[in-house]
Amino acid sequence: MAHSSGGGRHGLDSPTANRHELDGGGGHPLLAVALVVLLLAGGAVAWFQARDKVGDQADSAAGKCVEGPTTVPIIASADIAEVLGDIAKRYNETKPVVRDHCVTVQVRPGDSKVTLDGLRGQWDIASMGERPAAWIPQSSIWAAALTSAKPEAVEGSPDSLATSPVVLAMYSEFAQKAVGKLDWGQLASLSKRPDAMAQFGLPTWGPLRLAMPLGAGSDATLLATQAIASQAAQSPGALTATEVESPAATAAVRAVLDNAPPAPDGSATATVTAIAKSEARRGIHTVPITEQQLYVLARSGAIGDSLRAFSPSGPTPVADYPVLRLSSSQVTAEQSDGVAAFLEFAKQPDQTALLARSGYRAGDAQTPPGNATVGFGAVGNEMRDPEPAASAALLRLVYR
Repeated sequence: MAHSSGGGRHGLDSPTANRHELDGGGGHPLLAVALVVLLLAGGAVAWFQARDKVGDQADSAAGKCVEGPTTVPIIASADIAEVLGDIAKRYNETKPVVRDHCVTVQVRPGDSKVTLDGLRGQWDIASMGERPAAWIPQSSIWAAALTSAKPEAVEGSPDSLATSPVVLAMYSEFAQKAVGKLDWGQLASLSKRPDAMAQFGLPTWGPLRLAMPLGAGSDATLLATQAIASQAAQSPGALTATEVESPAATAAVRAVLDNAPPAPDGSATATVTAIAKSEARRGIHTVPITEQQLYVLARSGAIGDSLRAFSPSGPTPVADYPVLRLSSSQVTAEQSDGVAAFLEFAKQPDQTALLARSGYRAGDAQTPPGNATVGFGAVGNEMRDPEPAASAALLRLVYR
C-alpha cells in the first residue's frame, strides 16, 4: 500500500506531469497572443477603411447640390445688363455650388427708379418679376437713396463693379470752340441767356440747348446735376444735403431742367442719335451721357462722326455701377453668398477684360483704343461721392 501510495505522489509531482498539465489545459500561449494581435489589427484596418469611405462620401457630397438648385436673380442697369449676362453665362458654366446648392445667376435689366420704389415699398412680382438678390444701378445715387430710406434692406457696403465718366455729347464744331471755356458751373446760366452760344463763336445758335433726359438709363443727367449743384454751392468736398438745398444750387439745377429741350424717348442714347441725325443742329446742342454709352453708339455706326465726347472743367462725375446685396431678411443665405461669389468671379481679369471691351473702365483691364468720338482720356479730377443725404435731396429736387 505504501508503495502504491508513494507511486501516486511521484506521478503528480514530476516535471513531466506539470508539462502535460500546462500543454493540455492551457494550449499554446504564443499562438493565442498572435491571434489576438491579428484580430486587433484587422479591426483597425476595417475601421480606417470605413472612416475613409465616409470621408470620401462627404467630400463628394460637398461638391454636389445636395440641397437642390437655386436661382440668383440680379437686376442691373440696362446699359450693363447685357455684358453682365455674358459674364453670368460664363460663371454658370463653371457649375458653381454655394452652401450645397447648385446656383444659377440670372441678370435682367431694370429701370432704377422703378426698382428703387419697389425695394423701398412693396415688391410686385407680377409686374416686376422675381425679387432680386442684388441690384446694380448705373450710379451710387440710387444706392444712397435706398440706404437712406431703408438701411436694413442692404447687406454691407456696395462694391463698385465698373466705372464710366459722364461726358457731354456735342457737335464737333461746338466741342472745338468750347475747349478751356466751359465748365459744369456755367451750364445753368448758358441755358438761360438768349445769345449764350455767341461766346463760343456760334452767334446764330441762341442759348445753350442742353437736353436733360430722365428716362431709363439716364443717370448721366442726375450725375450732371450733382456737378452743377456742387459748382453752384462752391462745395469744397463731398456734396452735402445742405449744399444741395441751398438757394444757389437749387436755382442752378432747376434752370437746366426747366430750360432743357424735350429729350426723345427720355433717354440719353435716343437723344444722342437724334442730335447726330439733325441737319439744322439747332434743336439740341448737347446732352449728358456716360462715356461707355457714347462709345457703343459710335462703334455701332449709329451716330456717324459728327459728335464728340466733351468733358467740362471741374470735378468729373462718374457712373460707378455699385453692387447692392439685399439683406438676408429678403433673400436666402445661398442667394446672398451666390451674389458674393459671382462678384468675385466678375472681377477676375478675363471678365474685366470683357467689360473693358464694352467701353467700361474695370479693374486693370485696358479700355478699347477709342474712336473719333470717344478717346478714353484720363480722368484727372474725379468728383467725390456726395453724402447719401445729398443724393436723396438731389433726387427729390430733380423728380419733384
